[in-house]
Amino acid sequence: MAEADLKRRLAQEIIELWAEITGEGEGIPHLVGEISANPGLNVELEVAFFDDYRIERFLDDGALFFVFPADEGSPRALFFFLWRFLQGKGVPKLLIPGAKIEGPLSESLKKLGFEVLWMTGDSVVEVWATKGRIRYEMVFQRTGENEFTLVEKKRVQ
Repeated sequence: MAEADLKRRLAQEIIELWAEITGEGEGIPHLVGEISANPGLNVELEVAFFDDYRIERFLDDGALFFVFPADEGSPRALFFFLWRFLQGKGVPKLLIPGAKIEGPLSESLKKLGFEVLWMTGDSVVEVWATKGRIRYEMVFQRTGENEFTLVEKKRVQ
């Protein structure tokens, strides 16, 4: 029952913060949270904006503290990835500068949840894409036959 209650509370908090997450903040939105069970279940969640992606999870005095990128297209997707992260079932694959992508670029971006709006170039590829309601300008460097390295990623307001 406690797990179901925790899931419900996290989902509710994400929905309540969704407008702030998708708003006009400077930088990349992140969920900063604390979950404790003494006394009773306590869930605190806030939105913070950082220049780079940050992922942290640690226990201190019986409370779980975390920082998680809120870079998903819907509250449902964000909840799903956050829940997996909190359970220790992996870290989401983040598209950050230096990340390598293999395969056709547009298909690989689609698998990561992006919708490609425009793409041009061969050795240096410029991409305009969206993820949910968030727009991005990205620059990739071709590093192989079907391999690309992200050089720059900017959130467009």
